[in-house]
Amino acid sequence: MMHGSSGSSRLWIHVFAAPVLLAVATITGLLAALLWGALGQYVAWVTVGAPVLVVAWVWGRRRTKKTGQIAQALHRK
Repeated sequence: MMHGSSGSSRLWIHVFAAPVLLAVATITGLLAALLWGALGQYVAWVTVGAPVLVVAWVWGRRRTKKTGQIAQALHRK
């Protein structure tokens, strides 16, 4: 049973903080590209590219972690 305790609200923040920040950055970048002219294009490149960089970073970390686990398992045998 879920209760409205402070522990569950902290968990919610930990789970959804990064996706919400990426969504806000992306929306800001898209609006900047439409409304701010030349400066907005540069802001858009950074903010719309941020989710792509985050996905690439996480994918790379998981890949190297998985490779390390495989190497450890082979080394133990």
